[in-house]
Amino acid sequence: MLFGKKKKDLPAGVRMMHYEGLRGFSQDGPCFMEQTEAGLVFQQVNGPAATLPLEKVTGLEMMPERNFMARYHGTAATTAHGKAVKWFAVFHYTAQDGERMLAFWYLEPKTGDAFRALSAQIGAAAGDYTL
Repeated sequence: MLFGKKKKDLPAGVRMMHYEGLRGFSQDGPCFMEQTEAGLVFQQVNGPAATLPLEKVTGLEMMPERNFMARYHGTAATTAHGKAVKWFAVFHYTAQDGERMLAFWYLEPKTGDAFRALSAQIGAAAGDYTL
């Protein structure tokens, strides 16, 4: 039944590729991010889901792959082919054992728009502080 096969429903949210930080998620594996009342829910297709409460998020950075690799892995290597530029979104958050991060990669523009809107929301929630 080649033509009668029903496609599986995909999770809600913005599609991206997990790079590092979520236990049980494969590197370079597709996942979806949805913002709910509980926080940011990261869901794999036919896999686990992880929820990050928004109040634990301390920052969100977006940068091209070359910059991400140089900053977090000590090399400016890139895996993009042709003119396509891979972008990375890095979530910084507070966990029980200290500051942690999650990294995802994506291609512009739809996913980038969602991250920019989320970044503005996270930035607006940051208050004054003393050093």
